[in-house]
Formats: sequence, structure tokens, C-alpha cells
Amino acid sequence: MSETPKNNAWNQLDEKMDAKHPEIWKIIKWMIVGFIANVPELAVYMLCLDGFQKAGVQNLSIFGFMEKIVPQKEGYFLATVIYAYMISTAVGYTVAFILNRKATFHADANLALSTFFYVLMVCGIIYVNGVTGPFISNLVGMLNMPVNLSEGISKFLSMMLAGVLTYPITRFVIHRKKKASPAEPSEVNPDA
Repeated sequence: MSETPKNNAWNQLDEKMDAKHPEIWKIIKWMIVGFIANVPELAVYMLCLDGFQKAGVQNLSIFGFMEKIVPQKEGYFLATVIYAYMISTAVGYTVAFILNRKATFHADANLALSTFFYVLMVCGIIYVNGVTGPFISNLVGMLNMPVNLSEGISKFLSMMLAGVLTYPITRFVIHRKKKASPAEPSEVNPDA
């Protein structure tokens, strides 16, 4: 198996931008990784939506309270939309965690602790997507578009909302770099 050379164009760009504009470069890389993670997220959402619909998933009693809050969209049961949002969001965030840990933030903090905080954040985002997704879906649905198109657009808008909430948490809480420890007196070079 061949090893990736350290002097390829991406690594050179990464080092150059990391030196000149580290925070802006992290945001750009985070957005690239987010786009890459959103591809399977959107695909899983559309597959779940279609699959649940064909399987005849009905509203379940655990979501009964939401029927009063969120009107049912023609052709889709509320549970179908909620399950699709939750499953696809979990898939997208799993992909993003794996890619962002080293590629974007070069994190070296405790993996178990980072994973724990990430799972908490993802649960919060899944909840937010589960609650706001149907609202956004209904708002976009009022534009009288085909159902699959309006659902795709509403999922995209939900992913953008989640991104605004996610970056600060991911950057400053979850994917941290350990601070360099101050040099020990024995390590200090008196000639420097």
C-alpha cells in the first residue's frame, strides 16, 4: 500500500494557510468537511423518507403531542419525517466527527472525552433537527413544489441551521488541541 507523500499540493496549501490565517483556514476546512458529510446525510434522509413511506410507517404515540403542533404534510406522516431527520443527522455527524478530528482541527485531546461531548452535542442537534425539521418542511412545503424537492430543500436548510450551532462547539469544546506545556527548567537552553 503506497503512502501519501507529505509534499502533495493539499499538504503544502494546508501548511501555508495554517501559518498565515489559521482560524480562517479551520473554518474553510470545516465547511469542506461539512459539505462532504452532508452528501451522505442528505442521501440517507431521502432514502429513509422514501423507505419509511413505502413501508407504511405511521405516526407513533410518542410523537402524538407533535401532531397538534406540526400539521401533517400531504403524502408524509410526521413520524416518517422525524425518523428520517434523526437517522440522517446521526450519519452526517458521525462522518463529520471522523473527518474533522485530525484533518481540520488536528485535535489531540482525550478521544473518549471528545467523543462523549460530541455525542451530547449530536443528541442536541438531532433533537433540534427533529423539532425544527418538520416546521421548516411545512414552511418550504407552502411554496407548492413537488414533495421530494421541498423535503430536500428543507433538509438542506436544517443542515445550515445545525452548522451555525455546531462550529463553535466543535472548535472550542470538542476538538481541542492540548496546550503545549511550559518548558521545564532542565530543558531550557541557556545559550538561546
